Amino acid sequence: MVKKSSKPSKTGKKKDPRSIISEAYMATLQQEGHGPVSVHRFCEDLGIGEKDFYMAFPNLDAVEKHFWKAWIESIVTAVSAGKEWRSFSAKERHLAFLFAFSGEALEQRSLLEQRFGKITLLCNPSSLDGLKSSLKDFAGDLIQYGMEKGEIAHRGALGNFYPEVLYIHWRSVLEYFLKDESQGFERTDAFIEKTVEFAFDLLRTQAIDSAADLVRFLLPQLAHFGGRN
Repeated sequence: MVKKSSKPSKTGKKKDPRSIISEAYMATLQQEGHGPVSVHRFCEDLGIGEKDFYMAFPNLDAVEKHFWKAWIESIVTAVSAGKEWRSFSAKERHLAFLFAFSGEALEQRSLLEQRFGKITLLCNPSSLDGLKSSLKDFAGDLIQYGMEKGEIAHRGALGNFYPEVLYIHWRSVLEYFLKDESQGFERTDAFIEKTVEFAFDLLRTQAIDSAADLVRFLLPQLAHFGGRN
């Protein structure tokens, strides 16, 4: 059984200019409630030349996209480097990733809430474009691994949609996490476990038992969240 992961270890490597710029950008966004007003002002505050900025990014919007993409990639890299990763099933790998994500999300909760707390699964914020691409690449590898191990059914062209399903699942975990008010975010842990079980039953085609268990879990939670102002 996969246990909730501890915070992924830091590499201690020297940060590249793109990381320095993106972290400074996000700090400004978090503190001011909006991004820098211009490249010129941002570079002046950061103490770099505009040329340095434009060598790293084409515009300000690209900075936030890079931040979230690099963030999710760092989580994927850290969790897949774990000593038990190679022995995990596809479902266990997905669980390990989501537990690692929820742990790292605590470090960024206020920023995540500021940027994504008011959006739903129907929204498609452009700031997540890079993250979505990287996450779907990870999901594609996980799906292929699951098919090779017989955990996931081969369904022809329909299988091409599986990475999108796992991305939507990640979005649902993020949305649930940002609404969770339980002690230690234990309800998010339960949500992850039950929805992963359900998702992989769907991918194996045996969904009935997991669906019933998931509905029993979600109904009181949805009633609680729906009653919030």
